[in-house]
Amino acid sequence: MGSSAELPRDKGDEEIMDKHVICFNGGSSSIKVAVKKVDGNKVESVVDFNCQGLGTADGYIDVKMDGNKEKLEMPMDDHSSALHALTEIIGDRFPDLNIVAAGHRCVHGGPSITDSVLIDGPDGKITGFLKEYSALAPLHNPANLQIVQAALADPVFGKVPNTGIFDTQFHARMPEYAKYYAVPKSWIEDHNIMRYGFHGASYTFISKRFAELNGLSDADNNLVIAHLGNGCSMAKVVAGIGADTTMGTTPLEGLVMGTRSGDLDPGVLELMANKLNTNITEIVRILNKESGLYGLYNKDGIKEMHFIRQAALEGDKEAELVLEIAAYRVAKYFSSYLGTLDSPKGIVFTGGIGENEGYFRSKVFGFMKLFNWKIDETANATRSEECIVAESGTISGLKAWVIPTDEEKVFALEAMRYVK
Repeated sequence: MGSSAELPRDKGDEEIMDKHVICFNGGSSSIKVAVKKVDGNKVESVVDFNCQGLGTADGYIDVKMDGNKEKLEMPMDDHSSALHALTEIIGDRFPDLNIVAAGHRCVHGGPSITDSVLIDGPDGKITGFLKEYSALAPLHNPANLQIVQAALADPVFGKVPNTGIFDTQFHARMPEYAKYYAVPKSWIEDHNIMRYGFHGASYTFISKRFAELNGLSDADNNLVIAHLGNGCSMAKVVAGIGADTTMGTTPLEGLVMGTRSGDLDPGVLELMANKLNTNITEIVRILNKESGLYGLYNKDGIKEMHFIRQAALEGDKEAELVLEIAAYRVAKYFSSYLGTLDSPKGIVFTGGIGENEGYFRSKVFGFMKLFNWKIDETANATRSEECIVAESGTISGLKAWVIPTDEEKVFALEAMRYVK
């Protein structure tokens, strides 16, 4: 397999060869890996790998290319063995790839990370940040760290620049009045308790794409974005910069999510710990793992919006109420963020739910009374397509868009910044 680090080439060869970036996005027992061809600002998908069941006897890798999917049964002990398996597959099946960089989706970088960063080795400053802030993103940072370390130790991926693209970096320039909680000042100064926000790569892509679609300069790029999936958050964008967001110190705050509660009176933690005769740690686990759509609906372990929506359409009143609770939360944040924007240009739905669930979007519009949304029912019924789905009847020119996100494009382009 070719890589710019392994095969010396003269300058002419480097200029004419395609350049490929490998993008890592993983969890504790899985890794999603995408290989992208990058030419300037143009990013094309080459092949996608989904490594599942790490550390079990039932591990496998899904390979997707040109719409075709293949499942390879392959037990993998850990992230390192998964990456080794990938280098073997890529070397055998894609020998002409010219991998020049690796981009890592990382979740929490704390207050020090304000931009994508070149990862400075397995025991450097960047891996130190991933360790330091693991307590603030316990479902994500430990896995991010394992993947980074495995990539750096890999004989192929470790020989090209590895870049960390952090969820929190999009929100790093948020004004202090939006960033800080009303807690003792020592919590902020000594313990970094503040609003960080997440889903940064998605917001980066959507804010830029929205400006392109509407012919907006950075200065005029004022909008509100709802990234709705299993994890959900929203962001207020002012002049193309993150100015507020619903998630906080951790990804638990904000909207109703697949298994996460979102906003909650903090007094409930102690109250329920006493009632259930347990500790705060267990209550936080329940709020992360057993709440949200899953906890509210409380039927057959269902946490997916499309199942709950279908049940609602078939007359399930409990499912209808769950949708309304989640939709009202989204509508409330849309309304509050729009109310603090100077000359808002639009709102955007993205993510798996945002892009595909027209029934849910209709409920959100219905709760936003002041805006008198006029819904295009045909457009609102489409799935995963760029389109305008509604227009405000009270604020001239304010439109609601669906824009499918492309976080991997952001990972690839950010990684290319560090290719010399």
